Amino acid sequence: MADFQSLDYVHCKGCRKTPDAIPEYVEASRDCDCTPTQYVQQQEGTYNPKTGQFWCTECYIKAGMPLGQA
Repeated sequence: MADFQSLDYVHCKGCRKTPDAIPEYVEASRDCDCTPTQYVQQQEGTYNPKTGQFWCTECYIKAGMPLGQA
């Protein structure tokens, strides 16, 4: 299993789900003809390329809508 900090393991900082397990990213990736992970890496404003973490919408709201990257 990949380390949580590994860039090979892009995941939500809150729920630790990968983009392909989150319906909103699966759906959005279809529109841009890319994978859910590529979508997050290219389009998700909370994505942190140093850690591979981002906030999915549900966790972002639960965390109090923090500014900046996850």
